[in-house]
Amino acid sequence: MIINQQDFQQPISIQWKATIIRSIRPLRQNYNIATMNTYSLKRLSLLLSALCIGAVVFGFTAINPVISWAQAWLRFGILLSAAVGFNLWLFRIIEQHEAEAQRRSEQLAALHKAALILTKEVDLATVLQRVVDEARGLAEAQYGAVGVLNEDGNYIDQFITSGITTQQRALLGQPPRGHGLLGVLIRTGEPIRIPSISEDPRSVGFPPHHPPMRSLLGVPISFQGEILGDLYLTDKLSPAGKVTAFSEQDQQLLEMFATQAAIAIKNAQFHRQSQQLTLLQERDRFGMDLHDGVIQSIYGIGLMLEEAHDRFETDAEGGKDLVSQAVEGLRRTIHDIRNYILDLRPERFQGRDLREGLAELAREVRAHSFLSIDIQVATEDLPRLSPEQTVEILHIIREALTNVRKHARASQVDIHIGSRSDALLLTIADNGIGLDLGLIDKGAGHGLHNMQERAQALGGKLSFTNPESGGTSVQLEIPLILTSSLQNL
Repeated sequence: MIINQQDFQQPISIQWKATIIRSIRPLRQNYNIATMNTYSLKRLSLLLSALCIGAVVFGFTAINPVISWAQAWLRFGILLSAAVGFNLWLFRIIEQHEAEAQRRSEQLAALHKAALILTKEVDLATVLQRVVDEARGLAEAQYGAVGVLNEDGNYIDQFITSGITTQQRALLGQPPRGHGLLGVLIRTGEPIRIPSISEDPRSVGFPPHHPPMRSLLGVPISFQGEILGDLYLTDKLSPAGKVTAFSEQDQQLLEMFATQAAIAIKNAQFHRQSQQLTLLQERDRFGMDLHDGVIQSIYGIGLMLEEAHDRFETDAEGGKDLVSQAVEGLRRTIHDIRNYILDLRPERFQGRDLREGLAELAREVRAHSFLSIDIQVATEDLPRLSPEQTVEILHIIREALTNVRKHARASQVDIHIGSRSDALLLTIADNGIGLDLGLIDKGAGHGLHNMQERAQALGGKLSFTNPESGGTSVQLEIPLILTSSLQNL
């Protein structure tokens, strides 16, 4: 399938933001009603009731001398009490409806605000976290999560949470795959609203260290018939802070928000694909440069050597000159190839330092996954590295990120760069399921082996650990001394 860059222009444009605003504004206006001062209305109603009852009772007494004025006042009091009771009951209903309309208006205003917040993000990992955070606030839920489905849409590939701390999340271990009630939403594609999770026969319970949860609301996030993921909320909180069941209005509100979230997620995906397309176009251009430049140079040197071979029999000096020219040509070609290798890295490393190369690496990985990558440089003045050292380090980082993307089932990777007076320190940590350290001792995996080989070539040390908080941490320590092998490259 041929993809044109124009295919990504429209989804990334600002027009879809206006669509969100137009879709929500009428809903807000329907509930933005003008109300009278309830207290004034009550006083007016009671006054009119008293006047009407008084006019009837005392007017009838005036024309009927059989009824005493004491009886008239008694009847007036009874009828007025009944009218007051009726008015209070009626106004209580009016106030309830008014409060509900006001609450609904506030919810729609919050939905409008949340949708606008999503339009400001294009990074996919950030959008997913924003979606679940904003959904919790809209429905007043204590916990929330977004389940990103795999390509086949039959199980949860990544699970982005809200409402629990990083430490709590680490204790839960492996993220859910979609069993129990979570799987019901995946299989049916229909919203679910459960007042009591433990009492539902489809529930499979919670793993150890999982916070207790009672009520559940889940809706699919779909875009033009494609299920992108599922949005889950648990434990609806009342104004008093007690856990209650989610209402039908909560479900309707969350379904509207899921529609806007799907647009934001799809827009972020288009943005990543656009970045990926740009990388592919640049690779194609570099490939053409290689074919028209380096390969043609090598072909010309081959012809020169053939001519030198034939000339040695009749003109030895001329043959030597041709060989010298071929050697010089090979040196220039090797230099060109080295530059092309630096330029043909998927992250376009030529002429860039470690900080810039890392930024390019992170952009490419984000374009192929849901990973969120955070790069922290502890010092403004990084040690000066040769181009060869930079490329080798970026090779190691890229291999580590590839392993995380393929095997770790992580959502976050933190890359930290620091230095001592004699060494460069690099740490790559993810929040995935952890690495089987036995694989390293057994020598399994070409990627891990290549990482260690490159570290040794730099005179450095590479180590792997599984922190107690979860995931895998890769530490690279490189002495800041150019080895003779690197200087001679």
